[in-house]
Amino acid sequence: MVKRAFKWLSGTGPRSLVLGIGIVAGIIGWGGFNTFMEYTNSYEFCTSCHEMSVVKGEYQESAHAHNPSGVPAICSDCHVPKPWGAKLVRKIMATKELYHWALGTIDTPEKFEQHRMQLANKVWDTMEKSDSRECRNCHTNETMLTDKQTSLAQKMHKKLMSGEQTCINCHKGIAHKLPVESLYAKMEAEYQTETNNSQLADKAVVILPEAEMTATPDGEDPLATLYGGTPLMVVKQEGDWVQVTSEGWDREEGSQIFIDFNRAVALAKMNFDGMDRVEKIESRLEPEYELTWNRIKLTGWVPRAAVGPSEERFWEYVTDLHEVDCNLCHKTYPRDKWIMFDWRNNLKEMRRYTKLSQEQLQLVSNWVLRGARNDAEAD
Repeated sequence: MVKRAFKWLSGTGPRSLVLGIGIVAGIIGWGGFNTFMEYTNSYEFCTSCHEMSVVKGEYQESAHAHNPSGVPAICSDCHVPKPWGAKLVRKIMATKELYHWALGTIDTPEKFEQHRMQLANKVWDTMEKSDSRECRNCHTNETMLTDKQTSLAQKMHKKLMSGEQTCINCHKGIAHKLPVESLYAKMEAEYQTETNNSQLADKAVVILPEAEMTATPDGEDPLATLYGGTPLMVVKQEGDWVQVTSEGWDREEGSQIFIDFNRAVALAKMNFDGMDRVEKIESRLEPEYELTWNRIKLTGWVPRAAVGPSEERFWEYVTDLHEVDCNLCHKTYPRDKWIMFDWRNNLKEMRRYTKLSQEQLQLVSNWVLRGARNDAEAD
């Protein structure tokens, strides 16, 4: 069969003409298709849509557009794979973008901002799954001069070399603005609205970064300052005030109420009146330093506006803040990866990079420390 086909194609006359026409048509078709593919990779094509005006302006202000070396990276360098098969798949997926262009999903700056986080996460996830393939088209481990980098960059790039991290884990927001400040404010507003409209549950949490507990339902005679996330049991409500009890542990009958025995994550700080009113439930001796820890209960009044719908919903809000903010710079780590001492140092170092408000940062730090290993558990 193969011999017959080869004999037929190698003959003269019409058969040769058919073969020649087929070859020429194939070359022209392939060339035209490939030329169109490359045209759709051009900066002019990528930024020709009205919807791209926002990201175009951000890109023009980035180091990928203008830098001392004069070597830019255009849209396709970051968003389109170079291997032909992967490139074709990406082009097919781009038809969905044409669909949303027709719908006008992001045809105004306001609409774009509403979808910015969703769009960013999609790109970041794709880059992480490909081990930052498009980043590595220009940036390679072999040509990286780590000795000329800062100590922090050298530390992080060791994780890159080992495969523990990939480029996009730390280098988000390089060419476009990060979708953070407005998002955090929106998340806080939505949670606050939900809290204000919620029914008072038997178990709730203080939703503000902190709230004063007083002896009477009028804001007088303060007993303690309760920190955000402190578990409370509701006793009763009178108007705009709620009587609650807070349980925790003190150390050597001190002023701090901690989350658990031998776990120095503070729930509240009592004044002298509060220390005089605590009910001692049990005592335990911490053997290493021979410190006495007491499980105690403190009862008082807090404003209704400071009490959230449930403990679970509160921590869901806080963990959402943690996942969004920390993932902007690096891959998040499990809370039990480090002891509390190390976590406190790491959190202190990261304060300069966060986009959270001070109140939100305090809530996130509190949540992280609650899941950290005890200092006594250090390897």
